[in-house]
Amino acid sequence: MTPPDWAVKFRRPGTELRRVNDALYKLYECSSVYDKGKKRARKITGKYLGSITEAGGFKESRKRIMEREIEGLRSGKPAEVAEPRIGEVKEYGLSGYILKEQKPCIDRLKTIFPEAWSRIVSLAYCRLRFQSPMRRVAGDFADSFLSYKIGTRGLSANTLSGLLHDLGTHRDKITEFMRSYIDPHDNIIFDGTDQLSASRCMDYPQLTKTKKGAFDTAVNIMWIFNCAKHLPVYYRLMPGSIKDVSAFKVCVEDSGMRNGVAIIDKGFQSASNIEKLDELGIKFIMSLKRSTKGLDYSIFASRTNEGADGAFLYHKRPIWWKRFEIDGHEVFLYLDEAHRSDESEDYMRRVFNPDMEGYTMENYKARALQFGTLALMTTSGKDAEHVYLDYKTRGDVEQAIDAFKNIIEADHSYMQDEKSLEAWTFICLLALQWYYDLSERLKNAELSNKFAPMDMVRSLSRVRTVRVANKWIPAEVMKKDRQLVEAAGLDITPDSGIL
Repeated sequence: MTPPDWAVKFRRPGTELRRVNDALYKLYECSSVYDKGKKRARKITGKYLGSITEAGGFKESRKRIMEREIEGLRSGKPAEVAEPRIGEVKEYGLSGYILKEQKPCIDRLKTIFPEAWSRIVSLAYCRLRFQSPMRRVAGDFADSFLSYKIGTRGLSANTLSGLLHDLGTHRDKITEFMRSYIDPHDNIIFDGTDQLSASRCMDYPQLTKTKKGAFDTAVNIMWIFNCAKHLPVYYRLMPGSIKDVSAFKVCVEDSGMRNGVAIIDKGFQSASNIEKLDELGIKFIMSLKRSTKGLDYSIFASRTNEGADGAFLYHKRPIWWKRFEIDGHEVFLYLDEAHRSDESEDYMRRVFNPDMEGYTMENYKARALQFGTLALMTTSGKDAEHVYLDYKTRGDVEQAIDAFKNIIEADHSYMQDEKSLEAWTFICLLALQWYYDLSERLKNAELSNKFAPMDMVRSLSRVRTVRVANKWIPAEVMKKDRQLVEAAGLDITPDSGIL
């Protein structure tokens, strides 16, 4: 049957049409070779190029689109950016912030990932602004001015799947990037969390007790937070059945942390972990369980705390302290009297609540002296006040984990292999670093009591730019957004020279 004209017009030399039905034809590459056995030419059908319909014309196959995108990326040639239309509008605020304020980050990515950096930036942008799944990245990113500056090549869902797998095989390069943010002489905070996963195609997800107290299939993630930069700077994936305590030594060595002070929660407290820290020469501040042998709470029994070695003010509250030595290590025991009162009242409410089991007056009397106390073991050589202040920065990493799960929406993973999960977590780390940089800018502008970082993301995303004649100019900005835009360090005046 002769193909109709609407299908034939797409046939080119070296191709052939194949009929599927009256309304659909498929186009394939085609060539011929001489067959010596048959003594005639033999047709060889090559790659599938796409489908043809009368209404829709030629539609290129997704595999061919992906191959062409990968060929272009590997060639190193700049991506071809379509000439913008007059009147075209794009998001500019968040894009401008990334291009200007995150330029050092982009430069690092260009150096370490020369072929993939633009797609890594695109994915991190979409995670921060939209929390986009892979199938929506291309469409979501196309709205940004960033897409005009770095291009949109290689953002189809199939191509991104290949990118994640390839990127995840280069944990060494990911670690190189993360180490560039770690100051080996600064305080760093270690903590772990879990990430739920429904994948049955990899070994990481294991049945384990999650942070919420329930049993579920999850992956464990170790995090490091840099205190000086106020940024999450490192992660390491582990099977759900391996708790972060047992992997502590590997994380310390992999992160490159050597001369700083590790601030560690009581979940890490064990003789073996302390011994590993001593062997590695890592200085640390570790909170201890209240039941630790050698802690004497009777020093705070009197109203005047006569047994204390001294006191200092923290947030206008007096903090009393006593120095001990336990297992050859310096330990400071602190008392926050305001916190003691709060704990005491909370416990007594439970005593008088008939629905609460295990809370009795006898237990209250046995634990009363421990209320409001905190014990810290340290090898940092710092005095009691600075050890206490350093430990209180732990709240930053807890907030980072909360933002990772709830703001970036990375509490669940749908990746189906370890390599893709590795790359996806790295993308989320980048988005989290940008989120925390915005958080610091809010604090510096004294706006953090009024706005959250995601308020700034939304305000920046509402800043648009319009194509007029042969240039981009800033669109009007709402008054309520201008304050946050300026706090982000973005100049959007027409003569700013950024566009």
